[in-house]
Amino acid sequence: MLGSSIDEKMQTLKSKLERLNCRVADINDELEQAELRSRKKRKREVENWLGNVEKKRNELISLEQNVQQSGILSPLLFGERAENMIREMEELVEQGQFSEGLLLDVHETKGEPLLTTKLIGEAFQNNLQKILDCLKKDELLSIGIYGMGGAGKTTLATHIHKLLSEKSDHTFDHVYWVTVSHDFSIHKLQNDIAKAVNLDLSDVDDVRRRAARLSQALIRRKKCVLILDDVWHHLRLEEVGICPMVNGCKLILTTRFLDVCHRMGCRENIKVDSLPEKESWDLFRETLGHGLALPPDIENIAMSVAKRCGGLPLGITVMAGSMRGVTDICEWKNVLEELEKPTTGQREMEDEVFPLLKLSYDRLKGAELKHCFLYCALYPEDWEIERDELIGYFIAEGLIDRTKSMQAKLYMGHTLLNKLERACLLESCKNYEGKRYIKMHDLMREMALEITRRESPRVMVKAGLQLRKIPDEPEWKEDLDKVSLMDNYYIREIPEGTSPRCPNLSTLLFQVNNILRWIPYSFFVHMPALRVLDLSWTGIRDLPESISELESLTALFLQYCSKLKYVPPLGNLRALQVLNLSWTAIEEVPQGMEMLVNLNCLYMEGMKNLKMLPTGILRRLSHLQVLRLDHGLKYGTVLLDELVELKQLVEFTGHLYDLCDFNRFVKSQCYSWRLRIYHLVLGNEYSDFLRCSNEACEYDKQVSVRNCRLKGGGEEYRVLLPHDIQELLINGRHDANSLCDIISPLSLNNARDLKNCHISECDGIEYILPLPFSNEIEVEEDIGEESPCVPLQSLECLELYGLAKLSALIKWGRVNAPLPPAGTFSNLKFLMISDCNKIKKLIPPGLLQHLQNLTSISVCNCDEMEEIIAAEYEEEGMGACSSSSNNNSSSSFFNNNNNNAATIFTLPKFKAISLECVPKLKSICKGVMACDSIEQIHLIWCPRLKRVPFSLPLVNGQPSPPHALRSILTERITWESLDWDHPNAKNVLQPLVTYSYYDGPE
Repeated sequence: MLGSSIDEKMQTLKSKLERLNCRVADINDELEQAELRSRKKRKREVENWLGNVEKKRNELISLEQNVQQSGILSPLLFGERAENMIREMEELVEQGQFSEGLLLDVHETKGEPLLTTKLIGEAFQNNLQKILDCLKKDELLSIGIYGMGGAGKTTLATHIHKLLSEKSDHTFDHVYWVTVSHDFSIHKLQNDIAKAVNLDLSDVDDVRRRAARLSQALIRRKKCVLILDDVWHHLRLEEVGICPMVNGCKLILTTRFLDVCHRMGCRENIKVDSLPEKESWDLFRETLGHGLALPPDIENIAMSVAKRCGGLPLGITVMAGSMRGVTDICEWKNVLEELEKPTTGQREMEDEVFPLLKLSYDRLKGAELKHCFLYCALYPEDWEIERDELIGYFIAEGLIDRTKSMQAKLYMGHTLLNKLERACLLESCKNYEGKRYIKMHDLMREMALEITRRESPRVMVKAGLQLRKIPDEPEWKEDLDKVSLMDNYYIREIPEGTSPRCPNLSTLLFQVNNILRWIPYSFFVHMPALRVLDLSWTGIRDLPESISELESLTALFLQYCSKLKYVPPLGNLRALQVLNLSWTAIEEVPQGMEMLVNLNCLYMEGMKNLKMLPTGILRRLSHLQVLRLDHGLKYGTVLLDELVELKQLVEFTGHLYDLCDFNRFVKSQCYSWRLRIYHLVLGNEYSDFLRCSNEACEYDKQVSVRNCRLKGGGEEYRVLLPHDIQELLINGRHDANSLCDIISPLSLNNARDLKNCHISECDGIEYILPLPFSNEIEVEEDIGEESPCVPLQSLECLELYGLAKLSALIKWGRVNAPLPPAGTFSNLKFLMISDCNKIKKLIPPGLLQHLQNLTSISVCNCDEMEEIIAAEYEEEGMGACSSSSNNNSSSSFFNNNNNNAATIFTLPKFKAISLECVPKLKSICKGVMACDSIEQIHLIWCPRLKRVPFSLPLVNGQPSPPHALRSILTERITWESLDWDHPNAKNVLQPLVTYSYYDGPE
């Protein structure tokens, strides 16, 4: 009987609990849906009720276990306890009705504003405004904020959060902040986001189901911003449950890696850069003490300390915070000295800043990428490092796969540097010529050097310290792998007998020690593992004989050692892959050079004292991929045969003196052209002009023709061009009337990649192209695939200098000749002409309709120039075509609706016109030029020019400046004499005018 009673009560308890469980499930579903739909939260009594049900569930489990263990609980005690539990469960069922609802209406804030620090600097304010502007654009759903560690990305994001949280408008209803960090997991991130949006995911384990529920929660909140701070890895947003959308959730993320921004689909990426010097000092002073005035002597030191932080806000605040309250000048001097020492750092930096920066380094994938980063620390502080030079080191060090071709190695090198830039470990910069360099932030460099003090590779870096002597031998540790002593101007010589014992040393960078005169034999004796030796830009006269014993050497850089005359025999250096002898004073090729069978790159430019290259050497260097020979080096047919045999050659610079040899070389390559980079010079005289052009050349494929006396009119007397040429330079006397008298017309027509053509000092040139052009082509010429006769169609820049007889760009062969074929000069962007004193009209009317990509015209020192865009054809030079016949052919381009209206010329991309010292110029054009894109107008010493033909947009009948116009440069007297088509044009344009004080030609 007793057992039956216990069973009945247990069954009653389970029935009551089952009813409670059903009610709990219903309440949880109702809570989840209501919380997603509305800005409400569950009542505290609901939370308490759910907790009490859970307690009863646990009590019943415990009671059942006791009953199942005989003797532990008496029937009397069981009955009393069971009755109490049944009564309590019935009360819970009653309480669970919640007749007044489960949720409370709350006046919810958009988000709890985060604590922020003061934003210092114009760049921060600009970035803040840029992000706010981006958030207003419907099409921008995700924004990336990236920059190096400690640059202030999180600070910027917290200000965004604060502003959005506190704004009273309804741009965004919710702003959520979630910190991701580098050790995240999808599951943890989902939990963090769910917690931020007040969503319970505890009952769902499957990542995809969690993502779906999280996505629905964000969608129902509609206009919200989710800020993910400190993202280290690319996240698949859909796996997390984040779906940025118009009128829905927008995403802002902060990261150190531009790649993360790209891969996560950020449409706008904003880089947080280091602070400039003034703003760095403002932040340092702000952190040091609000408005605290420092004594002048301490302030100067403090400014130097701030400067050593390299504009990194984290470093500045750490250093300033550590010096807060310090008034002893000795302590300030001590800190500055510690910061300036190359081998020791300041403790606060090492303890607080470097570990944060090192996280970016630790995340780099692959030892090679890490070594490439550390390699940059071998350069002096603030050094602008040439990318090509650095990649050359990477190749020589074996950091790039040696099995790749030279071109593939270069691509790989740029890829490695790009990865380091996108990780914000290196900074990208350009010089005034647009050449790309990289820089290493001061604190990044210090961190890199700190790594090498603790890990491999071990290095000694004393670069740019203005040393007067090399380090003493005890500093040359046996475990050193790399040593950099570059840019120490005062080292004159290495003392006799100096012999550092560095058996593992692989790299020695000694370049830019300009007054170094002498290195003793003993210096290299104990460096058997040396692979890379750079002595470029030094004053050494002779290399020591011990160089010949460095059998592990793979790269020897001696360029710009202008006094170097002797290099010892190199025959033992069988591992050598790179040898650079350019711009040295060497008179004879080093002995044994033909034994360098593994040589990939040989540089011998600017070697004016070297008069010949012995026969047979090039043939032995069968692995050569890069060969640069001096323009003054004479070599003939035999050497040309060796050159053609170099089957792996992909880059060549050299000077060929004979036209037949030049054309034979081009023909030998035309069907299987292997050269990816070439600078070919043809001519009888060495040209400083061409040498300078090569050095500054932005094109990989260039041909220069200098002073060729081309006698006769057949193809055998014309220059053949490679079909993929990009730049053509012609200079000096050529006994030619046009470009087609110098260059084979068919090869010129087939040069579909030609971008730049520069013609200068050619006394005989009267015009550039003849028409019809097809008459110039001899079809029997066997060079490349024949194409339609559209000359210079790909040309983007045409530069004409010092052509004394030039009378026209194009010469028509007969009266009423057809217009230039469609496509002629159709890609031309820049037209520059200077010191051409016979030409009167620059652009013939039949040509203008093809110049729809023209952006700039520059005319300088052309004494007879009268008109820029000709209204009629000239009898001389242009031919005798009538203007009417050609205007009919181009009516779609020239807008002239009636006989009285002015012709309107449309140049949709035209941006700049510069006319300087053109004394007879009367007209830019007779009609009206519609150029809404015009940015610059320069008119200097054009005394006869009275009218500017550019049309101005009208607003309510009054002229206004073109929206793109930035500046007008002219003399006051010229400006006052100019007429515009609208009487009020001058007043409107006056604010854009800058006066030149040019007084005219002497």
